[in-house]
Amino acid sequence: MFLQKNLLSRNKKKLAEFCKMPEEMVVQILSRLPPKSLMRFRCVHKSWYNFINDPNFVDVHLSKSIDNRCSSKTSTCVLFKRCVLNNEANHILLSLVDLSNDNDDVQIQSNSIRDLNLNNVPPLSVGLRHDCLDIAGHCHGIICLTDFSENVFLCNPALKQLKLLPKSCLRLPQPPPNTLNRLQSTGVAVGFGYDSRARVYKVVRIVMHFEGFWILFFPHMAEVYTMSSNSWREIKTDIPSTVVWSSSSSQIYFKGVYYWFALELDKETLDENKKVMLSFDMDDELFFHTPVPDSLQDSEENYGSLGVWNESIALFSYHVESGVSKFIDIWVMDGFCGTKGCWTKHLTIEPIAGIGMPLTFWNSDELLLVATDGYVVSHNFDTKVLRNLPIHGVLFEHFQAVLYTSSLISVN
Repeated sequence: MFLQKNLLSRNKKKLAEFCKMPEEMVVQILSRLPPKSLMRFRCVHKSWYNFINDPNFVDVHLSKSIDNRCSSKTSTCVLFKRCVLNNEANHILLSLVDLSNDNDDVQIQSNSIRDLNLNNVPPLSVGLRHDCLDIAGHCHGIICLTDFSENVFLCNPALKQLKLLPKSCLRLPQPPPNTLNRLQSTGVAVGFGYDSRARVYKVVRIVMHFEGFWILFFPHMAEVYTMSSNSWREIKTDIPSTVVWSSSSSQIYFKGVYYWFALELDKETLDENKKVMLSFDMDDELFFHTPVPDSLQDSEENYGSLGVWNESIALFSYHVESGVSKFIDIWVMDGFCGTKGCWTKHLTIEPIAGIGMPLTFWNSDELLLVATDGYVVSHNFDTKVLRNLPIHGVLFEHFQAVLYTSSLISVN
């Protein structure tokens, strides 16, 4: 008992000394700590709670996190979205993993994997559909998730926060079963990003209206959700294509623009034409097209996914037979070419036995791929070395991976 009182007394003295330090020094120290530690420190004192929640400190902490991620040459944090089988039901996990590349070997321990089971986090734990959630963009530690239905979520895995967004302002109520020739609607695509001009986070959703059994289509419409207002609003803009979903990460947010693979629409007949990349500028709230390499136009079996390589948009073009990638062409966008589509082929990865699809680069010469058995591998395309990682999931085509930067930004 005496030892406990003595320890408590010494801790109080240290805390008092820490609180007397100049504010600039306190900021420098606390801004280097992970969100998990800072969340605990908020309980120390009311002044600490206010300090850590202060928007200026949140900005400083985010800036430090981004700098650390960009400057680190030995460790990279990757967030995996995967499906695991639990009690004969599929559960969605967001898994944070630190990959280190020491001595030309990828180091990872299975006990270092930090899982956030979304089935246990409200509102997903109250029975909403969650068996096929997909990442629809990530920025500043916030992940956007959608279930291809009505539901869109914002999640901060570091803070273990999950928020269900309000209902759409464009989607029509679901008609009664077996109702024919009634106007209906569905969400075609969702994308999340940051408007640097207005300094707000946005979600854009493309909505399609149709009548009957997908016979009569109407022009696509779009709405934007802003996190600051917590509401949707329609935007009047031309949407020249329809977004397609493939068994890959066919969408990405990068430097203020959201990209999807899409099919160009004939403005008169609304017939689907060639494959393109549909882009949405978060600042100007405008859609535009970017052509894709001709190799993606050759056949329906040629798939495309998007990533980031050396601060440029990277496009993976691959041919799939029986669920296995036969080859992977990696194209890199030359700067921001807008509607011109300036692509340069960076390299071709020859067929690798059992590989299903590419996920993302985790450093300049290492590519994460998911195998058909659900395990993740890291491929060094300079040394040709393939390393297995202790990350596994069922339904490998729903696997996703993004480079993650933790933050204190609350989705609430």
